Amino acid sequence: MEKTKANRPTLPTEIIEGISNPAEELQNMVLRPIIKMQSDLLMAHISAKVKSLKIEWEGMKPIKKKAALTTLLTKDQAFKSEIVGMVIGQFDLEEYAKYLELQKELNRRITQIVLNRGIDKLT
Repeated sequence: MEKTKANRPTLPTEIIEGISNPAEELQNMVLRPIIKMQSDLLMAHISAKVKSLKIEWEGMKPIKKKAALTTLLTKDQAFKSEIVGMVIGQFDLEEYAKYLELQKELNRRITQIVLNRGIDKLT
């Protein structure tokens, strides 16, 4: 498992400085590097979901794409669980124990970070 941690990107120190609570610390020290590392896979999974739903993505205006991604990642609970699972699957046991303490908040943060990344990359 340590090999997986070694492959994670590191964040600039200005993001890490001033962390005020455990959820924010886990977000900046664990979630963001994992999501950055898994970015291509996460975007491919979102794209495959859009295609499977037969959404006419190419002809959509950016604001409609943003709305479609927001709906997909907030209303489709099964898909949201898949995205969260792709991220927590990269945790080690210590990170997972911390995750369990803050699960609801961290799931919200995971979804929001992936949504923002999807909006930036796919719209």
